[in-house]
Amino acid sequence: MKITKNKSLQELNTFGVDLYTDQYIEIDTIEELTEIYNQKVFNKKFLILGGGSNTLFVNNFQGTVIHPNILGREILNEDTKTVTIKVGAGENWEEIVLWTVEQNYLGLQNLTNIPGDCGASPIQNIGAYGVEIKDFLLSVEYFDIQTGIIKNISNKNCNFAYRDSIFKHELKNRALITSITFKLKKWEDDLAIPKEFLKYKGITDILEKKYEKPYTIKMVFDAVNDIRNDKLPRVGEYGSCGSTFANPLISKDKYQELLKEYPDLPSYDTNMKNIVKIPAAYILDKLGWKNRKVGKCGTWVRHPLIVTNYENASGKEIYDLICTIQKDFLDNTGITLNTEINIIF
Repeated sequence: MKITKNKSLQELNTFGVDLYTDQYIEIDTIEELTEIYNQKVFNKKFLILGGGSNTLFVNNFQGTVIHPNILGREILNEDTKTVTIKVGAGENWEEIVLWTVEQNYLGLQNLTNIPGDCGASPIQNIGAYGVEIKDFLLSVEYFDIQTGIIKNISNKNCNFAYRDSIFKHELKNRALITSITFKLKKWEDDLAIPKEFLKYKGITDILEKKYEKPYTIKMVFDAVNDIRNDKLPRVGEYGSCGSTFANPLISKDKYQELLKEYPDLPSYDTNMKNIVKIPAAYILDKLGWKNRKVGKCGTWVRHPLIVTNYENASGKEIYDLICTIQKDFLDNTGITLNTEINIIF
């Protein structure tokens, strides 16, 4: 366990906001979690912070920031077709995805190049290019902050939805995730990757250009990396949290209304009756929000959903920009544009 007073958070959030917390505790084991529970640390103001890739600090945090650094990866079960893997919350997500690809395990390859720690993946139900973590997650182990007991929750009881889960609602500030367990398929190089992982034209365009069929897990992994490296700012070079805003879910009637103003606006099925998902980036681009600077921050040169810290902007400056973008979106569409990121005041 490492405890630091008056700790700078600049290197601990990918926006690179230079703010401080009164106390910072790095936890390496469940026993250490029990120790700080017994010391009543959770009875005062606290924040659980993973890789800091989904968090905007607006002000100094007047409390304790707790970073779970619980590591480890373990194969719990395997047969000729599948493998079940348990991963510590502190493991780097990108490294785990790369490892599964190297083992030729099918499933997570579309979720590459998403910064952050594994423990945060079920909170957000991270997703990209037609795949979400819920598609492979079996269970989540967490430390119950109210009782000091380790508990397990199944996929079914996580209440997963688009960029949402029980950890954002009933278990918010109650569950400190210690590990996740997921199940993947073992794959062979000469087998064509299933079409469910090739839903996005951007992926197939790169595959058709660079490779011959059958497409492998590694080919899809590389294609997704190419797309994200082209679209997104590199972590550490510019401050950002990737996509700042969630794509809206709207009624089909509202979608037809929007087509009058945005005739080429795409929509995507959600498996919910009369509800579709629309790409917020399409509308924000039309409103002039791509590659637009406001003071020391702005939106990324290639993607209007990505609010970017260009010149050491403060958390307040970034937050004000987010609010300005949301207001413009609402004024022009009548739709509330929600953030994906966790905003800490």
